[in-house]
Amino acid sequence: MSPTLGGNMFESCHHRPCERRTAIVYCIFLAVAYVGALYVLVPSNVRNLTRDHHLQIQYRSMASILVSVVALISYPYLFCVSNIEEEPNADNNNQMFSLRQIMFQPYFLTAVLFHTMTLYLGPIVASLVRVFEIRKLSVAQGKAVGSYPMVVFQQLLQPDLHSFLTPDSKDEFWKNTRNYIVAPWTEEVVFRGCMIPPLLASGMSVAKASMVTPLFFGVAHVHHALARLAKGEPLVPVLFITTFQFLYTSLFGMYASYAFIRTGSVLAVTVSHAYCNWMGLPDLSFVQIRHPMYQYRILLLASFLAGVFTFKYLLKSDDLLPLPPRLPTLIVQMTDGQ
Repeated sequence: MSPTLGGNMFESCHHRPCERRTAIVYCIFLAVAYVGALYVLVPSNVRNLTRDHHLQIQYRSMASILVSVVALISYPYLFCVSNIEEEPNADNNNQMFSLRQIMFQPYFLTAVLFHTMTLYLGPIVASLVRVFEIRKLSVAQGKAVGSYPMVVFQQLLQPDLHSFLTPDSKDEFWKNTRNYIVAPWTEEVVFRGCMIPPLLASGMSVAKASMVTPLFFGVAHVHHALARLAKGEPLVPVLFITTFQFLYTSLFGMYASYAFIRTGSVLAVTVSHAYCNWMGLPDLSFVQIRHPMYQYRILLLASFLAGVFTFKYLLKSDDLLPLPPRLPTLIVQMTDGQ
């Protein structure tokens, strides 16, 4: 009896024993397939367009979605047994080895997003201070201004909502679609949802699995360097940008792996991924004397540090994202069995 593409396949997975080498080879194959599809399925004339051209994004999105769907469909056939009685060594009660993480789980989604937002406490405070300055200046000039919540909405949220809901061009619409929907979902499905369970099933520890999968995630972004070099960009700047991007994506991948193992929710880490794309890298230019926010530098620096320490505390605590009680026992059993 084979797994079927229906409710049972996405609700449970009795995971068969998996060798470490098999799990790693599978992860390598997924990473290569995800990146390779961007070249094989995208015509050369489209690849020569700018990265944010709508045709480029459309083709690349199609390729990423195709790989993700194939990964989701093939995963149960590779790692799940449909009849637990046919595979006595398969896990019979483990929520982690399940594809139901694609469903909506309100607490996990909120908890992971809140945890991610603590890391951005500095930028959030900086944005609120900027809104405060804008409102204060408007009042001083005798302009009619609304309440603080209204000004916050107008200055911080409305421009992005306008850009997403009523874009000025096709390029802008597809850029937003890629950054906030396609890229987060496909990358989390492939690099978290389909890679972490086999590694854990092979007996790999939670810590190692959280460290290994981000390497596949980081390497998958290195192909951007080849595109830059092909366009004639200098080697040294390309190496610097690529190294930084590899480190940044790998660090985020470690956190996303941690959050996925704790929650089993692809949707939760997808929302966190989209939020990080929206926030971008933190801006520390306020430490410069001529910067308009320089007078608030102490407050902003304190906010940045408070965010980092809060994020680190929650990372080590089981209060917000407790480790599933079944998982540690399962890992010990599988490791002892090898």
